Amino acid sequence: MIKRFIDSLNISGNTEHSFRFIAYSFLFTFCLLLAFLFNAGSAGEIKSMFYSLTIPLYYYLLFSFLVLICLPLLWFTRFRFLILVPKILFDMVLIGDYFLFGVFRFHVDMMFINMLIYDFKGIGISLWLVGLSVLVTAVVVTINVWIYRACVNWRTLPLIKVNLAIFVVFLTGQMIHAVGYEYRQVNITKYTPYFPYYAPLTSNSLMAKLKQRFPETFPKVDVSSAENVSDILSQRQQGLLAYPKSPMQCVVEPTAKKPNILFFVAESWRQDVFDDQVTPNIYAFSQQAVNYQNHYSGGSVTVNGLFTLMFGLHPTYRDYMTSQPLKNQTLLTKVLAEQGYDIDVYTSSNLDRFSLKPLFFGAIEDDHYVNPMNDSMKDDDFKAVSELIDDLKQPNDKPWFKFVFLSSSHHNYQYPEQYARFSPVEKNPEKFLFHKDMDPQPLFNRYKNSVHYIDGLFGDILQAGEQSKVLDNAMVVVTSDHGEEFNDNGLGYWGHGSNFTKSQIAVPMFIQYPNQFENAGEAVDKLSAHVDLVPTVLRNVLGCTNPTEDYSTGQDLLNLPEKRAGIISASYKDKAYLINDMIYATGLTTSSYHVEDMKQVNENYDYSGLNRLKQQESSLLNR
Repeated sequence: MIKRFIDSLNISGNTEHSFRFIAYSFLFTFCLLLAFLFNAGSAGEIKSMFYSLTIPLYYYLLFSFLVLICLPLLWFTRFRFLILVPKILFDMVLIGDYFLFGVFRFHVDMMFINMLIYDFKGIGISLWLVGLSVLVTAVVVTINVWIYRACVNWRTLPLIKVNLAIFVVFLTGQMIHAVGYEYRQVNITKYTPYFPYYAPLTSNSLMAKLKQRFPETFPKVDVSSAENVSDILSQRQQGLLAYPKSPMQCVVEPTAKKPNILFFVAESWRQDVFDDQVTPNIYAFSQQAVNYQNHYSGGSVTVNGLFTLMFGLHPTYRDYMTSQPLKNQTLLTKVLAEQGYDIDVYTSSNLDRFSLKPLFFGAIEDDHYVNPMNDSMKDDDFKAVSELIDDLKQPNDKPWFKFVFLSSSHHNYQYPEQYARFSPVEKNPEKFLFHKDMDPQPLFNRYKNSVHYIDGLFGDILQAGEQSKVLDNAMVVVTSDHGEEFNDNGLGYWGHGSNFTKSQIAVPMFIQYPNQFENAGEAVDKLSAHVDLVPTVLRNVLGCTNPTEDYSTGQDLLNLPEKRAGIISASYKDKAYLINDMIYATGLTTSSYHVEDMKQVNENYDYSGLNRLKQQESSLLNR
């Protein structure tokens, strides 16, 4: 038995083969990593170019270290092939990350993996892309297996010398970054956010010693205004949540008939896709409602857009709320329940993500939560609306709050054939992943057709509500979670969650108020936001007398100020402050640009405005 154990070991041969495989197969991985370099733009000078080409060595050395740890297992010939598993997975993650980053500007992480596992349909990946992914996987596996088998017969490398040389080159590149980071040399530091899990060297102590010893070569750093903005934006408020600051005082006259309330939210519906052609039913409705024409979502992604809509708080409060979602249920639905409202939800989206379901609706019972998710988005939307229409026809003596959130207008933009009003239509909704400068119109037409379908479903709801009289004296809100971009900026941005320009965060907002007469058809140009809806409902419909500051960072939509501090919006990873049409955003780098044009760079920073808006992020925290 001992002899069999010894015979299964080949320490020298398997060690040589494992490191040889990593060295040769990494040439393929190096080509993949070059794509990330191209995303970051041209180097501009030799030093920057040299540094950029040393970045892939970071991953080579990490992988070599992994092999070193696993060597005892790889010494067994029967287990030697296991080195293929992490290498193939790594290459596949790189390829997937490249396209993910190109759309959303964040890398593959546990949040994305969680979304992929539990809400695959909600991401909007088509079967065509799934098929392509299978094909790419097969290619990557084939290349790595071929190298694994063939490298045995290839030229023997002096691995110790090669790896030592690679380490020296890598270390030189890291020293260049340490200096570049200290002096805020953008042509050096710009590469960091483009590479997944890349953590280059920074050393305050080393730079302090160099400045002290070689003051002429390493002078003191001049802190720029851009860095001040970065410091302001990156500050995280600390404290314990106080929500609300004081118990809610809400009184409705016993004799008053409580109005029904309907929230109708369309996924990814941008503000400018609204007219009598794309949305004829909503257009007709808007003539009897108030149109907030300068309205912004609190998120460029669903989770933050809906959070700000349902809580009336900036998206930066969401992390505090999700720590105890049932305890921190939005006051909107808490007060509604206390006042005897039935609360019903109709959605084709997965609101269990990010704990949105308990945050918005508490421990809602299943028979009040309609959530078809087994078919395509368009079919699930139809099922949800059909259930809603059936419920509207049922007699009910109690007032109700109904939340409708439909997904067909999310990528990949689905609709029945009879709603194909706009053409030509892009047949491959993922084409922009491979051709970012493509003609946007065919895909935009597909998107408009999906919005047209959503509008048709709204028309069905409206018709059923009018026939059953349940929308008489009702409050009806029609809006979206966020917008959708089709390379509007000419910078290769598609979809949502990747910047904070108007195409991604400006959304429609139409409200028909109870007993509305004098302001029917009014158009409001003042700046408004999703955070304004909750205080509007609580104050004007549910009779809450607390100061708005007790529970919200928003304003009353019926009494908007001429000038406000601004609006905060957030994506999955980044956030932005909108002040006087200028965006101040965290992200790949701290940047400021006009909300309608990313190419219009803002260099006149409003520090006092930023600090005023930042204060609202801690107004409900006890420090």
